[in-house]
Amino acid sequence: MGPRIAACAAMMAVSISAAAAGQVVRIDAGAPVRTAGATAADAWVEARFRPLAAQGGDGKLYVVGRYQDEGNWYGAGLSFQSAAKRMQVEIVRMQGGQLTRLKGFGRAAAADGRFHTVRLEMAGSTLVVYLDGERVTNVTDTALPRGGRTGMVASGTAFEASIPVTGDPAQKPARLALARAPQLAQLTLGDGPVRLDVSALGTYRQAGDPAAAIPTGKPGTFLTTASPPTATAFGAMPFRFTATAANPALVRAEANAGFVTLTPLAAGATTVTLASVDDPNVLSVFDVRVAERKEASGGAYRLGGAVAPAVGERNVPYDTPLRLRFDAMPTLGAAGAVRVYRKRDGALVDTVHAGGEYDRLGYEGQSYRRAVRLQPIAIEGRNAIVHLHSAKLAPGEEYLVTVDDGVFNGRFNGQPFAGVGREHGWTFRTRAAIPRSDRLVVDDDGAADFRTVQGALNHVMRHGARTAPATVDIRDGRYQELLYLRGKDNVTLRGQSRDGVVIDALNGDGLNPGSGTAQDAQSPGISGGRAIFLVEDADLLTLDTLTIRNSTLRASPNGGQVEALFFNSEGRLVAKNASFFSEQDTIQVRGYAWFYRTLIAGNVDFIWGNNRAALFEDSEIRTVGDSANSNNGGYLLQARTMSAGDRGFLFVNSRLTHGPGPTGNDVPAGATWLARSPGYATAWDHIAFIDCRMGPHIAPAGWAGPNAKQPVPNPAVATATAGWREFGSMDLDGKPLDTSQRVHGRVLGAAEAKEAYGSRAAFFSGFGGGKGWNPVP
Repeated sequence: MGPRIAACAAMMAVSISAAAAGQVVRIDAGAPVRTAGATAADAWVEARFRPLAAQGGDGKLYVVGRYQDEGNWYGAGLSFQSAAKRMQVEIVRMQGGQLTRLKGFGRAAAADGRFHTVRLEMAGSTLVVYLDGERVTNVTDTALPRGGRTGMVASGTAFEASIPVTGDPAQKPARLALARAPQLAQLTLGDGPVRLDVSALGTYRQAGDPAAAIPTGKPGTFLTTASPPTATAFGAMPFRFTATAANPALVRAEANAGFVTLTPLAAGATTVTLASVDDPNVLSVFDVRVAERKEASGGAYRLGGAVAPAVGERNVPYDTPLRLRFDAMPTLGAAGAVRVYRKRDGALVDTVHAGGEYDRLGYEGQSYRRAVRLQPIAIEGRNAIVHLHSAKLAPGEEYLVTVDDGVFNGRFNGQPFAGVGREHGWTFRTRAAIPRSDRLVVDDDGAADFRTVQGALNHVMRHGARTAPATVDIRDGRYQELLYLRGKDNVTLRGQSRDGVVIDALNGDGLNPGSGTAQDAQSPGISGGRAIFLVEDADLLTLDTLTIRNSTLRASPNGGQVEALFFNSEGRLVAKNASFFSEQDTIQVRGYAWFYRTLIAGNVDFIWGNNRAALFEDSEIRTVGDSANSNNGGYLLQARTMSAGDRGFLFVNSRLTHGPGPTGNDVPAGATWLARSPGYATAWDHIAFIDCRMGPHIAPAGWAGPNAKQPVPNPAVATATAGWREFGSMDLDGKPLDTSQRVHGRVLGAAEAKEAYGSRAAFFSGFGGGKGWNPVP
């Protein structure tokens, strides 16, 4: 339908106020907004809906709030693309008859016509969208008046939908979903009943600032407002639910108090619907795949020299991945699993399926862990690398590994790969001794305490005192893993070489939406976020002589915002002689950060955050070609500095360069902006460049404000210590740069530049309530 939902703003709204609660009605594409009653200035509106299959699968439906007239309202809903099996969760604004998407996240969409429940929450200038009870994202917008009517509107295809209901935004939605798994259960015939925990938590009140409920003092000294307490902290109570299999011939589903039991009966694919006994809008559908057990067929090959750990190996680090070396590059199959059994009693310790998995990063027993969706099996050249779920192996135990026929396709030691059975005897024993906690070595294939960086982080979080220094020496290698650190100070990750130690994985908004935060065991959903490395509640983390790379393309279905690092802490971060690669949102920082002789590469808002003070010295800020739009030069920064008195982002003696992106295209000349503003009155655009060299990709106007169809910065007029500023800007050859065409920023004088920076100690003087910080190389 294009940018307009309604063809004519003069068309009258259609009332649906008389409909009964829970009734399903038809919403035709292209009709005016179908309105219900008026709400208070702050409210939420919610409905469940699905496209009508007979009308085609592509289309959009929005629940509507703050409706003023046909040309002015807010909406939240889903945009379906049936061919791509995708849907977009969106918050939109209709203003003056023009529709603008304010925020959107891609998700996989099922083709079975299941209902989804969408809630638009409106509190002040903050708009939040929930999908099936899960908080997806929020935006701040003040364009339209508060208050108005609610309703629904569709485009592209017809929908059937429940009558919208409304309520107080302090009352948060109930959530019903598998608690610690993705919405997919992978079963195998021959396995016994599988128990999956279910988070069935009712509505709860969260009034005021959620940050007020964050514990103060030990151990949460450096928690941020982006790490709010979970629903259970606000009194959410369990509720009753049912479990119904769409095809009971394939799987038997039984609902219990807090969990569902699935028993595989026949091979095939179906769904199971969890539904609240009391509220028809509270439901959840997850997929179930039951595979034939295709056990190893007893291939005649030997494993010697082709697997790691080696057959019978002793003193194996207890975070070890499993490796199989094929004759040539293998391919990953679509079914089957890798299983690890404890040798002494035959207990199944871990199962890794060929499809995607879910993991909770952190150590066993940790109160808050990082929940993420991931692909735990990687193909790297001739090697297949299987990452077990976090903290599954124990010290001093012997394990047996089996691999189903069909997990991999390829030739193995001269024979077609047909799996690894018990008869192959792939056993190993983990090291019994617990390493010391202050100095650890990580190596993917040599003598070391741990095979993975996360294994070392789990160890220092579990065994080291909070403030005791701990250094993790990482040997050269490629470490394909997501990382998590919480509640541990004075940790140093030091690589053997900057280009030789590469922590590299795929992650993004399409896989793990949002910036990310940890969650307790009872919290529903998967909220670990899009970063490769998530850090929470930590002080003095040092990243030294290593590379962190998010390899997700911005143009891919899982792309969009794809961060390498999210430092979500009010503490201090040091990055020196390091490199960070991604596209959009490479680095997000809070608190206090010092980047020294470091490379940061990206293309859209790739340095940003609700920070206090971040200093970049003698560093390279590289804009790379955009995989989603070759004409786009992007923006270096989007500052959301916490208060007017905080220092924000400062770049000193650094180089702003450009180069090819992951798909090979470079950045057009004059296409890159130094910064753009989020347009929030509650966040400050404090950014300064002092004595920096800037390449020809930087736009002559420099700063992207209304001149580039972006918001006015805050403050709108920069001073020596606030807003958008620069001093001593040069081209890459060191010649003075012509800044006469700059707009929205301030070119400082020498005295003002000294006031803006002065020294590291002066810049970080606000840390610790005025205690200050003076980092040294």
